[in-house]
Amino acid sequence: MLPEKVSLRCPGCGEPWLRPTTLPGRYRCVNCLHRFELRSVCPECGEHSTIVRMASTATTVCNHCGGSMLIAV
Repeated sequence: MLPEKVSLRCPGCGEPWLRPTTLPGRYRCVNCLHRFELRSVCPECGEHSTIVRMASTATTVCNHCGGSMLIAV
């Protein structure tokens, strides 16, 4: 059995169509076409987090407040 692919939710439209681009740490929503960048500092609470930009399973949720670590580009 193949492992199920985890779909990320777009911070813009809320649909599970966020996909990584060819640039590390960048994502694009297939539904609304907005682009996002993964940040190391949470835009909501300011908590710093270590990110792994090259991993396909990068964490996009703040461990401290649960907010999105993605900002619109």
